[in-house]
Amino acid sequence: MSKSTIEKLFQGDFTDRTLNKVEGVLKTSFQRSSRARQETASKSVGGYVFEAVEYLQGDYLCVRPMFANPSNLNAYLISIVWSDEQNCLVFEEKSRFDAKYRQVGTVYIPFGTSFMNLVSSAQGNVRTILLSLPDAEDTLRGIISTLSNPKGSIYIPVTAPIFLRKLRAAEEPEFGKISPESRCYEEYRSLLMTVLTEEFGIFAVPQPAVQRRLGTAAKP
Repeated sequence: MSKSTIEKLFQGDFTDRTLNKVEGVLKTSFQRSSRARQETASKSVGGYVFEAVEYLQGDYLCVRPMFANPSNLNAYLISIVWSDEQNCLVFEEKSRFDAKYRQVGTVYIPFGTSFMNLVSSAQGNVRTILLSLPDAEDTLRGIISTLSNPKGSIYIPVTAPIFLRKLRAAEEPEFGKISPESRCYEEYRSLLMTVLTEEFGIFAVPQPAVQRRLGTAAKP
């Protein structure tokens, strides 16, 4: 480059073509990528920074009880990725045997807590999955709250335990309707029960008055 071009370069007066030449010689980049310029999610979803949540991206095995018959389990895939268009993490359900209930939505991560929310909505209906952040085994546990549609036009509010576990490379877990006869049933059920036994979710149900009186009378 000519001396005058170099002088303009140091003065900040240059074209993109000139900058590209300099970057090629120095094998570096002085321009921030579009992701770097938009790496902070809006405050409405938690205001999280891409670099802080990048590790959450991936495919997860998702398991919860079936609402119509909780003795059976529903296992499917949830994919979490960063959306440049929405400028936040988003999720999509895949490999569901009941595909008509498949959900896509937004990941909310409130500041200062160890939980995250997978929220989806359609035609005024809102479904939330409140999950703990991943533990050392990349497992998230929590509660799903939505509407159950047992038949026809009948809808009933339902809440159930749920877990997500990030899939390892080349792992192929069993998806679909998991009955007690399925080979993975006990593995899935045991992990699902830790939502309750390890208090990743509490179902607050009042005791009958008789039980409360008996409990009080038993105390010394």
